[in-house]
Amino acid sequence: MVSKKGPTASTDGKRSFAGQSLLGKVVGAVLAPVLLGGVSGLLLGASAPVYWVVQVLVAIGGFFGGFEHHGWRPGLIRGITGGVLYGAALLAVRALTGWTDAIDLGDVPGLLVVVTALAGAVAGGLGGGVRARR
Repeated sequence: MVSKKGPTASTDGKRSFAGQSLLGKVVGAVLAPVLLGGVSGLLLGASAPVYWVVQVLVAIGGFFGGFEHHGWRPGLIRGITGGVLYGAALLAVRALTGWTDAIDLGDVPGLLVVVTALAGAVAGGLGGGVRARR
């Protein structure tokens, strides 16, 4: 196995975000949050328990997305970006389906994007911070 050297090399054997191909970056940082947000938007109108299970899995994914970065700041930025994309996709699918929500989003459902961005920031920041300490 060939080892990478230089600024994109990883010291812990895990591939860093900077060392990924453009396609890998787009899939991990853009498509995954949008697709998962869409699935969550469907689940929002279908099943509250399954919706919450997916939320936990998405939060874990946010941590590992941040873990691809070296340090809490780039992980935090990745988490905010993913959280915004995720929340926006969730609300878009919710609006397109027109289904009754299984979970109450309150009087201002658009605030969900802020909540998902904050949750993503925490998860991604923690992931990047943990990687930096390893």
